Amino acid sequence: MVKRGEESGAPVAVWDLPVRLFHWALVVLLVIAWSTAQAGLSWMTYHLWTGYAILTLILFRLLWGIFGSRHARFSDFIAAPGAAWRYARQLAAGRHPFYLGHNPLGGYMVALLLTLVLIQVSTGLFATDDILVSGPLADWVSGRFSRLLTGVHKLNVNILIGAVVVHVVAIGYYRWHFGENLVRAMVTGRKILPPGMTLPQETPSALGRALGLLALSAVAVYALINVL
Repeated sequence: MVKRGEESGAPVAVWDLPVRLFHWALVVLLVIAWSTAQAGLSWMTYHLWTGYAILTLILFRLLWGIFGSRHARFSDFIAAPGAAWRYARQLAAGRHPFYLGHNPLGGYMVALLLTLVLIQVSTGLFATDDILVSGPLADWVSGRFSRLLTGVHKLNVNILIGAVVVHVVAIGYYRWHFGENLVRAMVTGRKILPPGMTLPQETPSALGRALGLLALSAVAVYALINVL
């Protein structure tokens, strides 16, 4: 168990550069997307462009969750429901089992956030205000279905904001109660091991593969909104 302020163990590489860049780029783009949506019609072009960039990032992260480094892969942090339940009970009892990657609850939160962001950008492609602004795929569906997706787009953003708040509160809780600085880990890519624990260093990710997957994601989004 790691106690508050106890970070005297050795640092070990966990989050590769593509994961870290994805994380912080997504944070910035989500803020821009929300801000441009609140700023009025004159900013909607920027809102749409930001949505395309977010969709590109999400497609990349889904691919990197399959082909990326060990701790970036979904197979590493999407735990069985029973494991998540046992971990939640340990937290409730004041214990903090150490996980080098995402813990079981954190893994589910990552999956939830990715799903909510994907829903947000996907419905935005079909959304319309029936006056001046429509998503690039709004004409693919009936007006009734487009308005339904517009409603989902407006509702889901509030669910997404709520999930982000829970995520941030959980990060603060881990920092205050257990002394685990998750923000620093996502900046440096390294976690501090509990005293006495040793683990092998993570093998560096293939940046060339990451750039290739990012380019593939960008081409797919471009084709979706301009060619298909």
